[in-house]
Amino acid sequence: MIYLTVPQTLYISSVVAMSLLLLLLSVLFIYKNVYAKRHYKEAIFLKLSRMSKYNDYLLLNNFLVDFDDTHVGCIDHILISKKYIFVINDFPLSGVISGDARGEHLRLITDKKSAMLIANPINYNINLIKKLNSKSRLDHTFIKGLVVVNNDARINLGNMGDQFLMVRRKELKRTIYRFDKDNVKNLKENEVVNFINKLNIENRKRRNHE
Repeated sequence: MIYLTVPQTLYISSVVAMSLLLLLLSVLFIYKNVYAKRHYKEAIFLKLSRMSKYNDYLLLNNFLVDFDDTHVGCIDHILISKKYIFVINDFPLSGVISGDARGEHLRLITDKKSAMLIANPINYNINLIKKLNSKSRLDHTFIKGLVVVNNDARINLGNMGDQFLMVRRKELKRTIYRFDKDNVKNLKENEVVNFINKLNIENRKRRNHE
């Protein structure tokens, strides 16, 4: 029989406890990412809600935009910060996303190594923002378009400017905070109020039409 000294016992116990803790943290990390991927839109909504609560931002969700008499687009989130209005749309894409950020299509290589062409979601955001601009007098340079994809996506896009971007979910908060540190004037309160009023008018028109 092997007898351990008190220091040896304490050392072995601490190593076992640390190993179990690391294992638990790894399991929690994997579970968190799997859950967030399965509940993608909910995860983004909760992230934006927390940002709005702690930074005095205004968050609007699920706003419909009429492209024409037969086509309707949807903006998942509109986040109004001190300096910008962020038009945010969720696209749960995973894999390698490549191509021209202003091109009509992007190339997507999935985890299963299958390649396909997909309609460029950045262009979808641009068209939605153009419609918003036509409904308000707000300077378009104060509007940022963000397409949010899964954390396990790899974004290899050329020609991506500073106004219309594709980011991974984990980069969303950091991207918004980075823009809000820009050395530009804050949004004027009357401009924001006018913008929101225009949105409310459009919503009422849609409800009455339906």
